[in-house]
Amino acid sequence: MPPATGSGAAPLPALPAVARQAEPPATAASARKTTGTLLPHSEVAVVARASGVVVDLTVDVGARVKKGQVVFRVDDRGSALHLAQAQTQLASAELQLKTTEVEYRRSKLLFDQQAVTQQHWDQISGQLEAARVGVAQAHNGVAVASKAVVDATARAPIDGVVVARPIALGDYVSDAPPTKVLVLQDQATLDLKFRLPERALASVHTGDAIEVSVPALGLSRKATISIVAPAVDPRTRTVELTAVLDNRDGALRPGLMADIAMDPAVAASHAASHAASHPASGPASGPASGPTSGPTSGK
Repeated sequence: MPPATGSGAAPLPALPAVARQAEPPATAASARKTTGTLLPHSEVAVVARASGVVVDLTVDVGARVKKGQVVFRVDDRGSALHLAQAQTQLASAELQLKTTEVEYRRSKLLFDQQAVTQQHWDQISGQLEAARVGVAQAHNGVAVASKAVVDATARAPIDGVVVARPIALGDYVSDAPPTKVLVLQDQATLDLKFRLPERALASVHTGDAIEVSVPALGLSRKATISIVAPAVDPRTRTVELTAVLDNRDGALRPGLMADIAMDPAVAASHAASHAASHPASGPASGPASGPTSGPTSGK
């Protein structure tokens, strides 16, 4: 017989509940271990600020330099000659100004006594103004020539290591466009760039300590997170971080690969704080209410 239908039909058995797999927490190993690349903290190109032949090149690739140290010189004989000429012109202009000032004072006395014409007075006044302009121009000429002499000597703008030197002794360099002579890197502090999955954002903060190991050298260092990128890469769902580490002993080199391990205690603490400030919503934990199975009372 076919099964009975209607209000007296037996209820269908309930399907078993399917358990959902919980998302891995932000402190999982996948969010706490990764690899990154060591980079110089800063890099500076030292360019020619004067045109000429390089007559002195005091450093080579690998040399360590101090800020302000002379690293190369351009032939400055032409600049020195121009400076001497400018100084001579300044002395001449100052002498001309003194002579004109004497004549101006004499003419003023005569003009006040109406002993010279207005035309003469206007002429000497114009000569005084021209002499003053001449001195100002001569001062500018000396300043320009002096700068050219100073620019012929290049100094290191930072403490660092010479990592490139495309110019050799005797090469001609130009200041327009400026010729790159050296490249310096600050390697006393290294930056470590790495990426973590977006779910790790709740467990990492600037100032956090991380463990860094360099397999190629068998060295380990402590580093500190200095930057957490303000945006997540939508293609990879990862965020870029930067950490800084002390390399004053020069043992590490930019370009090396490094393994990074986040401090589990720090990560767990951040994750707990995040969870406390962002509680998950869900059903109440009390017993469920429902209809009673016994008969109802009635009249």
